Amino acid sequence: MEDLAGIAVELYALVPSAFTAARSARAKDAKSSGDKELAQQITRLPKPSTSAWAVNLLVRNRAKEFAGVLELGTALAAATEQQDAERLRTLGQQRPRVLAAAVEQARNAAEGQGVKVSGAAAMEVEATLRAAMSDPGAAGAVRSGRLVRALSTDGIEAVDLTDAVAVPDSLMEPLPVPSIATPAELPDDGGRQRVGAEQEREREKEREKARAALAEAERTAEEADVELAKAEREKDEAMRRGERLAADVKAAKDKLAALQQELASTEWAVTVAERNRRVAARQADRGHREAEMARRRVAGLG
Repeated sequence: MEDLAGIAVELYALVPSAFTAARSARAKDAKSSGDKELAQQITRLPKPSTSAWAVNLLVRNRAKEFAGVLELGTALAAATEQQDAERLRTLGQQRPRVLAAAVEQARNAAEGQGVKVSGAAAMEVEATLRAAMSDPGAAGAVRSGRLVRALSTDGIEAVDLTDAVAVPDSLMEPLPVPSIATPAELPDDGGRQRVGAEQEREREKEREKARAALAEAERTAEEADVELAKAEREKDEAMRRGERLAADVKAAKDKLAALQQELASTEWAVTVAERNRRVAARQADRGHREAEMARRRVAGLG
């Protein structure tokens, strides 16, 4: 008979977009096999958040990076118990780099499967790894590969694992905190030198990254300056064109006003001319009638 925890690990290995369909298929298979209870348990398995899925992917496919997180966590716990201030300071300086590298590996692994991890999700991945680093229970939950949601810690209280892991009853035992190293077990001077050299290499890598980031930022700034200059030229040209058009519009309006005035004057002249024509027509008609009467009178005298 199939084990629910094993099925959960298989399902949580899938990309989030494939989870629901695969869960339904596994539940259907279990039901077809006559195990209705298992089918119901599979159906109740929650879909993981993107950040939880990315952490599961890191544990499964980038075990070395995850192991580095846990190893640093146990070293910090040991240094804290031993009250080794210098060791705590050194490990504390390493912690941001270790977490950042693990988060980057999780994002790369996710993108390798076509899933983009947003900035917010990446922050949740880091918070989960930080919780696993500081709390053995959280470490066991993350190590199960069945994480459902992100974890967080305040560094004081135990990490809340409520509804954080699918099939929590089958979780592995929490990772043991290693015994504190005795002075004889600490690195000798040669070991310290190697550690120092390794730290210097890490710092050089960080400096290289910083220089590359600076070069990229300067290139981006130069491109932005070019685009700004282009935009300002286009703005100036548009403003000049607008001023020319505004002048043309004003001239056209002035000409239109003059033409409208001239048209009004012409229409009035037409009205006056028509009135004068009518008066002249009446006078001409009267003159014609008087001339006709005179001709008749002359004819009658002859």
